[in-house]
Amino acid sequence: MTRKERLEETRAYLKVQKSSTIQALADFLGVSHMTVRRDLSTLSSDDSLKIFHGGVLYQEEGEEQHGDGYSLQLAKTAMHEEKLRIAKKAVSLIESNDIIIIDAGSTGEYIASLLPTDIPLTVICYALNIAAVVSSKKNCTLIVTGGYFHQSSMVLESNEGLALLKQNRANKTFITASGVNYELGVTCSNFFERTTKQTAIKSASTRILVADSSKFGVIKTGHYADITDFDIIITDNKIKEDQAEPIRKLGNITLYCV
Repeated sequence: MTRKERLEETRAYLKVQKSSTIQALADFLGVSHMTVRRDLSTLSSDDSLKIFHGGVLYQEEGEEQHGDGYSLQLAKTAMHEEKLRIAKKAVSLIESNDIIIIDAGSTGEYIASLLPTDIPLTVICYALNIAAVVSSKKNCTLIVTGGYFHQSSMVLESNEGLALLKQNRANKTFITASGVNYELGVTCSNFFERTTKQTAIKSASTRILVADSSKFGVIKTGHYADITDFDIIITDNKIKEDQAEPIRKLGNITLYCV
Protein backbone atom coordinates (compact mmCIF):
# COMPACT_ATOMS: atom_id res chain seq x y z
CA MET A 1 0.00 0.00 0.00
CA THR A 2 1.42 3.40 -0.98
CA ARG A 3 1.35 6.35 1.41
CA LYS A 4 -1.36 8.01 -0.67
CA GLU A 5 -3.49 4.86 -0.49
CA ARG A 6 -2.88 4.61 3.25
CA LEU A 7 -4.01 8.21 3.78
CA GLU A 8 -7.17 7.50 1.80
CA GLU A 9 -7.79 4.34 3.84
CA THR A 10 -7.29 6.30 7.06
CA ARG A 11 -9.77 8.97 6.03
CA ALA A 12 -12.35 6.39 4.89
CA TYR A 13 -11.96 4.45 8.15
CA LEU A 14 -12.43 7.55 10.29
CA LYS A 15 -15.40 8.72 8.26
CA VAL A 16 -17.18 5.47 9.11
CA GLN A 17 -15.96 5.02 12.69
CA LYS A 18 -16.15 8.75 13.56
CA SER A 19 -13.32 8.30 16.08
CA SER A 20 -10.38 6.01 16.77
CA THR A 21 -7.41 5.43 19.02
CA ILE A 22 -3.90 5.46 17.55
CA GLN A 23 -3.65 1.74 18.40
CA ALA A 24 -6.84 0.87 16.52
CA LEU A 25 -5.65 2.74 13.44
CA ALA A 26 -2.24 1.08 13.60
CA ASP A 27 -3.87 -2.37 13.81
CA PHE A 28 -6.27 -1.58 10.97
CA LEU A 29 -3.51 -0.34 8.64
CA GLY A 30 -0.84 -2.78 9.79
CA VAL A 31 1.68 -0.02 10.52
CA SER A 32 3.45 1.45 13.54
CA HIS A 33 2.15 4.11 15.91
CA MET A 34 4.76 6.51 14.54
CA THR A 35 3.51 6.01 10.98
CA VAL A 36 -0.08 6.65 12.08
CA ARG A 37 0.96 9.84 13.86
CA ARG A 38 2.85 11.09 10.81
CA ASP A 39 -0.15 10.36 8.59
CA LEU A 40 -2.51 12.13 10.97
CA SER A 41 -0.22 15.16 11.02
CA THR A 42 -0.54 15.30 7.25
CA LEU A 43 -4.33 14.90 7.36
CA SER A 44 -4.84 17.31 10.26
CA SER A 45 -4.71 20.31 7.92
CA ASP A 46 -8.23 19.25 7.03
CA ASP A 47 -10.58 20.74 9.63
CA SER A 48 -12.78 17.62 9.64
CA LEU A 49 -10.11 15.78 11.67
CA LYS A 50 -9.52 16.68 15.31
CA ILE A 51 -6.45 15.05 16.85
CA PHE A 52 -6.37 14.82 20.63
CA HIS A 53 -4.67 12.81 23.38
CA GLY A 54 -4.13 9.31 22.00
CA GLY A 55 -6.72 9.45 19.25
CA VAL A 56 -8.54 11.29 16.53
CA LEU A 57 -12.12 12.45 15.95
CA TYR A 58 -13.81 12.83 12.56
CA GLN A 59 -16.18 15.79 12.44
CA GLU A 60 -18.34 16.48 9.40
CA GLU A 61 -18.38 19.98 8.01
CA GLY A 62 -21.13 22.00 9.66
CA GLU A 63 -21.09 20.11 12.97
CA GLU A 64 -20.76 22.27 16.08
CA GLN A 65 -17.19 22.67 17.25
CA HIS A 66 -18.10 22.36 20.95
CA GLY A 67 -20.63 19.55 20.76
CA ASP A 68 -22.16 16.90 18.58
CA GLY A 69 -25.69 18.21 18.30
CA TYR A 70 -26.71 16.56 21.57
CA SER A 71 -30.37 16.91 22.44
CA LEU A 72 -31.73 15.77 25.79
CA GLN A 73 -35.15 15.13 24.30
CA LEU A 74 -33.69 12.84 21.63
CA ALA A 75 -31.46 11.12 24.19
CA LYS A 76 -34.51 10.14 26.22
CA THR A 77 -35.78 8.04 23.32
CA ALA A 78 -32.55 6.08 22.87
CA MET A 79 -31.85 2.91 24.91
CA HIS A 80 -34.89 3.70 27.06
CA GLU A 81 -35.28 0.26 28.67
CA GLU A 82 -31.56 -0.07 29.29
CA LYS A 83 -31.33 3.37 30.92
CA LEU A 84 -34.29 2.54 33.11
CA ARG A 85 -32.60 -0.65 34.36
CA ILE A 86 -29.40 1.28 35.00
CA ALA A 87 -31.33 3.91 36.96
CA LYS A 88 -33.08 1.27 39.07
CA LYS A 89 -29.74 -0.28 39.99
CA ALA A 90 -28.28 3.15 40.78
CA VAL A 91 -31.19 4.01 43.07
CA SER A 92 -30.84 0.66 44.86
CA LEU A 93 -27.43 1.84 46.11
CA ILE A 94 -28.88 4.90 47.83
CA GLU A 95 -29.32 4.81 51.61
CA SER A 96 -31.25 6.90 54.10
CA ASN A 97 -29.76 10.34 54.75
CA ASP A 98 -27.43 10.09 51.76
CA ILE A 99 -26.22 13.26 50.11
CA ILE A 100 -26.08 12.56 46.38
CA ILE A 101 -25.06 14.44 43.24
CA ILE A 102 -26.98 13.65 40.05
CA ASP A 103 -25.28 14.59 36.79
CA ALA A 104 -27.10 15.99 33.77
CA GLY A 105 -28.43 13.82 30.94
CA SER A 106 -31.27 11.42 30.27
CA THR A 107 -29.94 8.67 32.55
CA GLY A 108 -29.58 11.23 35.33
CA GLU A 109 -33.22 12.18 34.86
CA TYR A 110 -34.27 8.53 35.11
CA ILE A 111 -32.38 8.27 38.41
CA ALA A 112 -34.07 11.41 39.72
CA SER A 113 -37.50 10.10 38.77
CA LEU A 114 -36.93 6.83 40.67
CA LEU A 115 -35.59 8.34 43.90
CA PRO A 116 -37.34 6.87 46.96
CA THR A 117 -39.71 9.15 48.85
CA ASP A 118 -39.79 7.17 52.11
CA ILE A 119 -36.27 8.08 53.24
CA PRO A 120 -34.61 11.49 53.76
CA LEU A 121 -32.14 12.49 51.04
CA THR A 122 -30.21 15.55 49.97
CA VAL A 123 -29.82 15.95 46.21
CA ILE A 124 -27.35 18.29 44.55
CA CYS A 125 -27.77 18.95 40.84
CA TYR A 126 -26.92 21.42 38.09
CA ALA A 127 -29.48 20.64 35.39
CA LEU A 128 -32.97 22.09 35.18
CA ASN A 129 -34.68 18.80 34.27
CA ILE A 130 -33.12 17.02 37.27
CA ALA A 131 -34.12 19.86 39.60
CA ALA A 132 -37.70 19.86 38.30
CA VAL A 133 -38.10 16.13 38.98
CA VAL A 134 -36.49 16.18 42.43
CA SER A 135 -38.43 19.27 43.54
CA SER A 136 -41.63 17.23 43.70
CA LYS A 137 -40.09 14.42 45.78
CA LYS A 138 -41.07 14.12 49.43
CA ASN A 139 -38.22 13.96 51.95
CA CYS A 140 -35.72 15.35 49.42
CA THR A 141 -33.69 18.43 50.26
CA LEU A 142 -32.70 20.02 46.95
CA ILE A 143 -29.57 22.08 46.21
CA VAL A 144 -29.39 23.52 42.70
CA THR A 145 -26.40 25.37 41.27
CA GLY A 146 -27.35 28.22 38.96
CA GLY A 147 -25.98 29.92 35.91
CA TYR A 148 -26.31 30.13 32.16
CA PHE A 149 -28.97 27.75 30.85
CA HIS A 150 -27.98 25.46 27.98
CA GLN A 151 -31.18 24.48 26.18
CA SER A 152 -29.87 21.29 24.52
CA SER A 153 -28.71 19.64 27.76
CA MET A 154 -30.62 21.75 30.34
CA VAL A 155 -27.33 22.28 32.19
CA LEU A 156 -26.85 25.39 34.35
CA GLU A 157 -23.30 26.69 34.06
CA SER A 158 -21.49 29.41 36.04
CA ASN A 159 -18.42 29.99 38.19
CA GLU A 160 -20.74 30.66 41.13
CA GLY A 161 -22.42 27.30 40.53
CA LEU A 162 -19.07 25.54 40.51
CA ALA A 163 -18.14 27.29 43.76
CA LEU A 164 -21.36 26.06 45.37
CA LEU A 165 -20.68 22.52 44.14
CA LYS A 166 -17.16 22.67 45.60
CA GLN A 167 -18.50 23.85 48.95
CA ASN A 168 -20.73 20.79 49.33
CA ARG A 169 -19.80 17.16 49.82
CA ALA A 170 -21.72 14.00 48.95
CA ASN A 171 -21.78 10.31 49.82
CA LYS A 172 -22.40 9.32 46.22
CA THR A 173 -22.21 11.01 42.83
CA PHE A 174 -23.89 9.58 39.73
CA ILE A 175 -22.04 10.70 36.60
CA THR A 176 -23.22 10.27 33.01
CA ALA A 177 -21.11 10.08 29.84
CA SER A 178 -21.28 10.33 26.06
CA GLY A 179 -18.27 8.07 25.58
CA VAL A 180 -16.46 5.44 27.65
CA ASN A 181 -13.18 4.15 26.27
CA TYR A 182 -10.82 1.95 28.30
CA GLU A 183 -7.69 3.60 26.90
CA LEU A 184 -8.81 7.20 26.40
CA GLY A 185 -11.17 7.55 29.33
CA VAL A 186 -14.63 8.97 29.90
CA THR A 187 -15.77 11.81 27.65
CA CYS A 188 -18.66 14.19 27.07
CA SER A 189 -19.92 16.02 24.00
CA ASN A 190 -19.85 19.55 25.39
CA PHE A 191 -16.67 21.14 26.71
CA PHE A 192 -18.61 23.38 29.08
CA GLU A 193 -19.67 20.27 31.05
CA ARG A 194 -16.14 19.02 31.74
CA THR A 195 -15.30 21.17 34.76
CA THR A 196 -18.70 20.61 36.35
CA LYS A 197 -18.42 16.83 35.98
CA GLN A 198 -14.87 16.86 37.34
CA THR A 199 -15.97 18.91 40.35
CA ALA A 200 -18.89 16.54 41.00
CA ILE A 201 -16.50 13.59 40.96
CA LYS A 202 -14.10 15.24 43.40
CA SER A 203 -16.93 16.20 45.77
CA ALA A 204 -18.13 12.66 46.55
CA SER A 205 -16.71 9.72 48.48
CA THR A 206 -18.24 7.13 46.13
CA ARG A 207 -18.05 7.88 42.38
CA ILE A 208 -20.53 6.01 40.20
CA LEU A 209 -20.51 6.06 36.40
CA VAL A 210 -23.91 5.37 34.80
CA ALA A 211 -23.70 4.76 31.04
CA ASP A 212 -25.61 2.46 28.71
CA SER A 213 -23.72 -0.02 26.54
CA SER A 214 -23.93 2.14 23.40
CA LYS A 215 -21.50 4.59 25.04
CA PHE A 216 -18.70 2.03 25.47
CA GLY A 217 -15.93 2.18 22.90
CA VAL A 218 -17.11 5.65 21.91
CA ILE A 219 -14.83 8.70 22.08
CA LYS A 220 -16.03 12.29 22.36
CA THR A 221 -13.82 15.36 22.50
CA GLY A 222 -14.42 16.42 26.11
CA HIS A 223 -12.27 14.17 28.32
CA TYR A 224 -13.17 14.65 32.00
CA ALA A 225 -12.17 11.44 33.77
CA ASP A 226 -10.45 8.09 33.45
CA ILE A 227 -12.24 4.82 34.11
CA THR A 228 -10.10 4.35 37.23
CA ASP A 229 -11.58 7.55 38.72
CA PHE A 230 -14.78 5.60 39.46
CA ASP A 231 -15.57 3.12 42.21
CA ILE A 232 -18.68 1.67 40.52
CA ILE A 233 -19.77 1.45 36.88
CA ILE A 234 -23.38 0.61 36.01
CA THR A 235 -24.27 -0.32 32.44
CA ASP A 236 -26.67 -2.70 30.72
CA ASN A 237 -26.23 -6.34 29.76
CA LYS A 238 -25.70 -5.52 26.07
CA ILE A 239 -22.16 -4.34 26.72
CA LYS A 240 -19.63 -6.27 24.62
CA GLU A 241 -17.37 -8.61 26.51
CA ASP A 242 -14.21 -6.99 25.11
CA GLN A 243 -15.40 -3.72 26.68
CA ALA A 244 -16.35 -5.23 30.03
CA GLU A 245 -13.44 -7.63 30.60
CA PRO A 246 -10.65 -4.99 30.93
CA ILE A 247 -12.72 -3.20 33.57
CA ARG A 248 -13.28 -6.41 35.52
CA LYS A 249 -9.54 -7.13 35.42
CA LEU A 250 -8.80 -3.85 37.19
CA GLY A 251 -10.16 -5.48 40.36
CA ASN A 252 -10.93 -2.27 42.27
CA ILE A 253 -14.02 -1.23 40.29
CA THR A 254 -17.42 -2.84 40.79
CA LEU A 255 -19.07 -3.38 37.39
CA TYR A 256 -22.82 -3.97 37.19
CA CYS A 257 -24.30 -5.11 33.85
CA VAL A 258 -28.05 -5.01 34.40
